[in-house]
Amino acid sequence: MIITRAFVSGLIIGIVARAWMRWVSTDPEFSWSGSIFIVGVFTIFFTAQSIVLVLRSSTSSRAKSRVIRAGGLIFTLPLFLGAGGMMLPSVAVASIALWGGIQKKRGRIFLLALSVIVPLIISKDVIRDFGWTFATLGRILLFLLIYASVIFATSPTVSPFKSTKEERIKILSRGKKIMISLGTLVAVALFMLYSGLLGG
Repeated sequence: MIITRAFVSGLIIGIVARAWMRWVSTDPEFSWSGSIFIVGVFTIFFTAQSIVLVLRSSTSSRAKSRVIRAGGLIFTLPLFLGAGGMMLPSVAVASIALWGGIQKKRGRIFLLALSVIVPLIISKDVIRDFGWTFATLGRILLFLLIYASVIFATSPTVSPFKSTKEERIKILSRGKKIMISLGTLVAVALFMLYSGLLGG
């Protein structure tokens, strides 16, 4: 059931991602091969993460857990082929900050701050191309939503070995709190872009 839900979620987010790419393009093009690839890699990614979650839940071996996580990583990489490669550093750093088991709060905050740099650059480019309108805001928010979903989905692959359910729940709860804080930071940064304080 988890795998089925992940498959459907990946399919939907893949379609949304393809629509977003067309929406932000100044010279929109369509090809079945490109669209199928984009939808396919998102579907495979989310499905693979759910499989990693199921397999890790069924083993108490740290060695097996590492092998399973390696498999999850392999199925994550296709997301960052082509233009998506720009977001690889942000997704990697944010995922480690949220799920990597970093104990020091300052370390997590530092990594999350780094993860915001590329999205801000992309947001500035979108504003430059389309001007500041509600449609532009929609483009930026949809972009952030897509990659936030990717970051959340990496939890099974990125989280270190945990022996108890309570520890896993604790990491997830902490991740939600951090994402709320990160969302607030992004909102402030977007306001600064709009007001010209960041050179927009």
